[in-house]
Amino acid sequence: MEIVLNGKAAAERSVISMGMFDGVHIGHKVLLERAAVLARRENCPLIVCTFQQHPMAFLCPEKAPRLLTTLAERQQAIQNLGADMFFAMPFDSDLAQMAPECYVGQLVRRFHPVAVVCGYNHHYGKDGKGSPALLEVLGGALGFATSIVPQITLGGKAVSSSDIRQCLSDGDVIAASRMLGRPYARQAELAENDRLVLLRDDKQPVKDGKYRGRICLDGKRIPVVFRQKGDECFCPAAASFREIGKAEVEYICPQG
Repeated sequence: MEIVLNGKAAAERSVISMGMFDGVHIGHKVLLERAAVLARRENCPLIVCTFQQHPMAFLCPEKAPRLLTTLAERQQAIQNLGADMFFAMPFDSDLAQMAPECYVGQLVRRFHPVAVVCGYNHHYGKDGKGSPALLEVLGGALGFATSIVPQITLGGKAVSSSDIRQCLSDGDVIAASRMLGRPYARQAELAENDRLVLLRDDKQPVKDGKYRGRICLDGKRIPVVFRQKGDECFCPAAASFREIGKAEVEYICPQG
């Protein structure tokens, strides 16, 4: 997958998927798999158009949500779902002031899509005034098909990045994992006194408590029990891995 962060990319034909894709949860997976099928059918690349940071981090930093995935994690998860290009723009004043029609128009001029795929609640352009309905109108005028993915539910409840964040804040890592389609994970540094120090990477914190999980390093997933307090996880098994330096901590379920 080609990763483009400088805005310098183009394609003669493509299928575009639009969205933030924070967490790349099971709803995003449905959307991206639909886009990948269309791209294969049209024999053209699938280009994922997103932003490097959440728009709210620019528009109103104090209200910006904590993220479920770092930029690198988003890239890897999207690559695993068959995208050919990860086109992530920095969200800046130019994008914030761009009318929805202009935003879509510049993507069309750049990538010449035969189809554009987005979620039912995707908004874009100045003040988020662009909607899926407007995208369908623009598609008719500019010559691309539009595919709108409906709300995805799990157990009768809508799947969303916001709901996953709330589950993690509440310590319900089981529900969060079900919506993500995988365990939630944080990067950590192995320290002395059986500690793992979670990296300050703007990811959504999990409620303090005791959890069953896994330490992931060198391609291995080692089951552990740990107690999290703030940015530290206390785990007796961590002492034997200290020389490795960094690891990933997966949250499986509460302990006790």
